[in-house]
Amino acid sequence: MGMAEAIEELRARRARALAMGGDDKIRRQRDRGKGTARERIAMLLDAESFLEYGQLASHASPIGYAQTVDEVTPADGVIIGTGTIDGRPVCVAAEDFTVHGGTYGLHHGRKKHRIADIALRERMPIIWLQDGAGARAQEMVGEGLPEASHLITLARLSGIAPQVAIVMGPSAGDSALLSSLAEFIIMVEGTAMLAAAGPPVVKSATGQSVTPEELGGAGVHCRISGVADNAAATEEAAIAMAQRFLSYFPRNAYEYPERAACDDPADRMDERLVSLIPENPRLPYDVKELINSIVDRDSFFEIKPDFARMIVTGLARLGGHSVGIIANQPMVSAGAITAQAANKARHFVDLCSAYHIPIVFLQDVPGVMPGPKAEQEGTLRAGLALSYAIAWSAVPRITVVIRKAFGFGAVAMGGAEAEQAMILAWPTADFGSLPPGGSVLAAHAKEIEAADDPQALIRDLTANYARCAGPFHAASKLNIDDVIDPRETRPRLIRVLDQTLARRTAPAQPALRHGVMP
Repeated sequence: MGMAEAIEELRARRARALAMGGDDKIRRQRDRGKGTARERIAMLLDAESFLEYGQLASHASPIGYAQTVDEVTPADGVIIGTGTIDGRPVCVAAEDFTVHGGTYGLHHGRKKHRIADIALRERMPIIWLQDGAGARAQEMVGEGLPEASHLITLARLSGIAPQVAIVMGPSAGDSALLSSLAEFIIMVEGTAMLAAAGPPVVKSATGQSVTPEELGGAGVHCRISGVADNAAATEEAAIAMAQRFLSYFPRNAYEYPERAACDDPADRMDERLVSLIPENPRLPYDVKELINSIVDRDSFFEIKPDFARMIVTGLARLGGHSVGIIANQPMVSAGAITAQAANKARHFVDLCSAYHIPIVFLQDVPGVMPGPKAEQEGTLRAGLALSYAIAWSAVPRITVVIRKAFGFGAVAMGGAEAEQAMILAWPTADFGSLPPGGSVLAAHAKEIEAADDPQALIRDLTANYARCAGPFHAASKLNIDDVIDPRETRPRLIRVLDQTLARRTAPAQPALRHGVMP
């Protein structure tokens, strides 16, 4: 074959790959309300920045299967490559549902391994666009003991460069495992499914008939299981969410997050904070109002908003610096720490710590959730896992006590002597190892039982205990660093943050890195 013929052959093969599964299957994809793999990549990356790897890949032809060697599966159902988002390099892999349902075949798998290896070696973030129906039976049956190598590669990539999975269609089997290993998981409502096996396999194995949504839709994993993080109404919204998420992070763990331009004054003091906390300590308020009042305007990006809502986690900026926010939500279970809340916060601490993002704790916690159900859920172990993550976290941490901070719940939310850069309290703060009411009943049970007027004695004892509680007593014995006017919260946080980040001017690379356990 001469050069001219060879070039013509190349053009024909490229055109076949770009055609994906053909017009009919592309039309079916769009009829389901979904974009194609190549359209999704174009939405995600900067224009003209995509550099494709393995475009001419096709299927393996296993012995005994009726496929012919000449049959082509364009790009073998997954499109991989590199590009940029806001000028920063990233890796991307997009499953193509128009080619064998985006299923995992031998060469399909090799391509995924290849892009993961590139991300690991080059320390680049990777975004997975998931729309694949599990293993390709005609290639994977008889392949022997399933390999774990790619999962090991992805686990080793964790904490080196951010990993994002956007589940846009069915994601089952190996694809679901890959999605679940990502450090941030988005699901598109109505089309996404994340499951160990799809409905046909479930029906065969258990006799149950379930829809993809019932089995593993966004409602299941963003609200109940917590496997996924955020739900998005559309593919466009999901991609915008992934782009925003990455904007808070460095390219990898060997860099620091970039400081963004900020036109929100560092000394801004929001008057709404004075009246936010109800005078009755038993009444709730929305901690998200507090967060949005102190961080840079429009910078708060909540993570897992629909899961374990008694605790709020999210990324934000203070004076342009990326920070992680962990706050108790008094509107749900009074902000008590449950097993789910602790697991949510633990993962977030690991995420921030891996990529050198400082953490701000906003405490209003009555303690760890008590009761038989809490014990059955393993709340103690989950709460200790959160404390363990904090102990191994090397990022600057700041604690602000807003109202309640009692018992181990306060410890798990960054209590005293946890190596914070600063511990601050509002004048409304009240804290201790036990709430005053619980302390009185525990310490004076016999006296109360013998009293002529038990309720009067309880009130007197509670008042006596209250004199030794609160922020001013704690400040007097250096249990906290300062009591502040609520309006001073933003300026004080930014000043402390600027102080703690001064060491980032040193030329040495960040020393500590670790993964982000699922």
